[in-house]
Amino acid sequence: MTDTLLDAVDKLTIEHPYPAIIEGRTRWVRRDPLIRLLREAIASSLTGGNGLASAASKIPFDADALQQYDLLEGLILEQLRTVTDATPHLTPEANLRAWYAAFMVTADEHDIELWHDVWHGWETKIEAKLSPPVILELIDTTTKKPYPCPECGFDWYEQILNSGPNGKRGRWYDREKRIALTATYRPDGNGGLEQCAVECGCCNWRATGSAGVRGFAWDLENPPEHDTPTNHTVVIPM
Repeated sequence: MTDTLLDAVDKLTIEHPYPAIIEGRTRWVRRDPLIRLLREAIASSLTGGNGLASAASKIPFDADALQQYDLLEGLILEQLRTVTDATPHLTPEANLRAWYAAFMVTADEHDIELWHDVWHGWETKIEAKLSPPVILELIDTTTKKPYPCPECGFDWYEQILNSGPNGKRGRWYDREKRIALTATYRPDGNGGLEQCAVECGCCNWRATGSAGVRGFAWDLENPPEHDTPTNHTVVIPM
């Protein structure tokens, strides 16, 4: 394990050092507990900038964040009850720290490794929720044109978002033109890429990880010949 069970618990429950990327460089800052940040993500979507409910929002709260928070809070409370009869605290942060103190009294190496993976998994899940990956459309900076997909050869496509009868024995279509290739990544602050992927929105071709992206880069520099047009229409179910 690269960190300990206590490290995982600390990141979820107390303020801790965090390698933030500021102006392209990694700098260590203090970050609030991840459980608190997840809770605040729910609350911030319930209010506007002045603290009042936002009437313009169609979705009054972040349902995914709320679901994750409820699951985590329930798991912590359940595990706390398995190791102590003490009265639970008001917050999941306090309950998780109480669980850790009682758990470590009798835990063996296997149990510690098991629960390290559980809490570290929640740490990763919350961070992914709070810090979505960067998504870039892949465009040749010289020609200003999108790169073609190495699999299908298309460089852009039209996606039909919605359609319906137009009253004239035909249909109307709500179309959106999109770049075919996009790159998704999380900067790691060390000159590399974490959880990187390249995918085509037209044919669903996908390259993941460093090896897959390197292979894509080679294909980009050595494009195959295609006789297909460079646009494509994809219809999605409504």
